[in-house]
Amino acid sequence: MQLTNLLPFLGLATALPATNNLANSNTITQEIAWNVSNFKLGCSSGGCYYDFNITGNGNSYTPKFSTHCKGAENKKVYCDDKNITTTVVPSGNPLWTVDVTHRWNTYLDAEHHDLATWYQEGAKNVTVVDHKPFNFTMKPTEEYGVA
Repeated sequence: MQLTNLLPFLGLATALPATNNLANSNTITQEIAWNVSNFKLGCSSGGCYYDFNITGNGNSYTPKFSTHCKGAENKKVYCDDKNITTTVVPSGNPLWTVDVTHRWNTYLDAEHHDLATWYQEGAKNVTVVDHKPFNFTMKPTEEYGVA
């Protein structure tokens, strides 16, 4: 079965033929939220480092996840669940931008011949006061797929 035959069935509005990008996938629904817990950030003369847990709700399009992330500022890192990446960037003391990407694969056909990789991305500005651990919730704001 060709991808163009599956687009209406999947509720996908368009496909960009040059790269097979799947647009308007609607994987971000009301129940999709990412809960960040025990977010810690500390700085020394060698730079700033972060550490947190993140859990994502799922729906019929998006798998749920729960993982631990840690890394150095301004560097994209894979979390313990390699389908989750994160970058934490300074945005002017005491603001920091936490950027998260969730990636997963699904088959577009019942025969499991056509595989698509889906992405949800989100960013949240957080205020780090006294470098004490804290919790927050963020939502993905972008979604796309590649087949």
